[in-house]
Formats: sequence, structure tokens, C-alpha cells
Amino acid sequence: MDKLFHFFERGFLLKGIILLISTLFLISCEDKTYENEDVLEAYGDIYIQQKKVNNEILYAPYYLLIANTSLNSANVETPDGENVELEPYEYLTTYVKEPDENEFSTSIMPSGYYHFKGTYGDGKTYDVSDIFEANIIDFPQIDSAKFDNTNFGINVYWKTLNRANIYKVKLLNQAGKVVFNGEELDDESVEYDINIDSEGWTTTPYTGDIFTLQLHAFLFDGDATDDNWYYNIECDSYIETQVVWGEN
Repeated sequence: MDKLFHFFERGFLLKGIILLISTLFLISCEDKTYENEDVLEAYGDIYIQQKKVNNEILYAPYYLLIANTSLNSANVETPDGENVELEPYEYLTTYVKEPDENEFSTSIMPSGYYHFKGTYGDGKTYDVSDIFEANIIDFPQIDSAKFDNTNFGINVYWKTLNRANIYKVKLLNQAGKVVFNGEELDDESVEYDINIDSEGWTTTPYTGDIFTLQLHAFLFDGDATDDNWYYNIECDSYIETQVVWGEN
């Protein structure tokens, strides 16, 4: 599946993925304006992040706005009237709001239309919307995740998850920062190997390093296509386990 997912570069905890977009995204597009200034486009996406802490399921919204030109500002009006300010992520064509740890709760955010509003770099305004339908998927299940001395890398195995569209594996250091952001894997993938030569490292691992391994399963919006899926995500469900580099 040859798709971009650079907006997840700092993963799901942009500070710590949504590295999406995530992280997570995120989307690495050039900060530029198109020659045809009349064709300004912005796309907003609201999706839910779902994780489990001490057997309790927690949820939080993730906001993403991308455009084909620089932006001056970006805000989101939620269905219950709350106003959320987005911040630029690396390029002024991409604005995000990743949830802080204290923003996760046992309640799912309201379904309905989320309105993304703001101004382009030339001062023109935009108003685009995305609907959140509160569709979630179950958590992926890791069968095993351990260091293999033969291949000198971490081997991860899991079971396929009903309705998951893609999977992604990440490693976080003990400070909560994403240090490895794996490629996007299709819905039939059940394993992934991380070695020193794998693309996605932001640092060099050493024997004894303790990492939190995250396995993400993503559900796309119903109308997502191969060309626009990265701003048509509905749910990001992930689980974590600890691994030690160089020890099995």
C-alpha cells in the first residue's frame, strides 16, 4: 500500500507521535502557494484516538487540517459549541491538535459536524467541515513482541482486526517520545520486524534501551479513497507493551 502517512511522523503523541498526522501525520508537504491563487483548498479531519490504561478504555479527539497553501490560523468548532485552536506542525500547510494525556477520558466526543475555520496566508477565509460518526474498532492484539538475537531486531506478531484498514508500529523512549515510526501496513499484515537498518528511526538504539512498543490499527471513514484516506480517518485504536533492545 503505497500511501503517505507523514503526518504521523511524531506519532500519535505528536509530542511524545500523533509523533500521525501522526503522527501521525504527519503530512510532509512543502510550504508553498500554488500559482493559481484562485484554487485554494483545505481539508479537515476529526478522528478518535482510543487506548487502554489499567484495563480502562480512554478516548480523545485528534484534529488535523491540511491545505495546498500556507495558513495563518485554524480553529475547530465542535458540535457542542466548543472552540479548539489548532497549531502549525512543521509546515504552515498543516495544522493539528493532538490530545494531551490529561485530555483522554472515558467519554467519546460528540458525533456530528466539526467545522474547521480560519484564514489562508493571503487573508482569505475558509470554512470546511468533517463529520464524526463515532465509529470505533476494537483494540489490536499482540501475539508476541520480543528481540530476536538472530536478526538483531524486534519481531512483532499480531492477529488481524476486523474492519482495520491499516496497521502501524511505533517505538517510544522512556521520555514518551517516538523514536521509531514504522511504515503503513495493509489490512492483511500480521507481523513487522524492526532492525537497526529499518527506515523510521530518529535515534540509534543501544543494548538495554527500554522502549514502549505501540501497535496502531486505523479505521478510515466510509468514503475514504486511496487518494484521500490520510485526512479521512475515523478511529486510531492502539495498545502498548514494553520491549528491551538487545534482550529477548
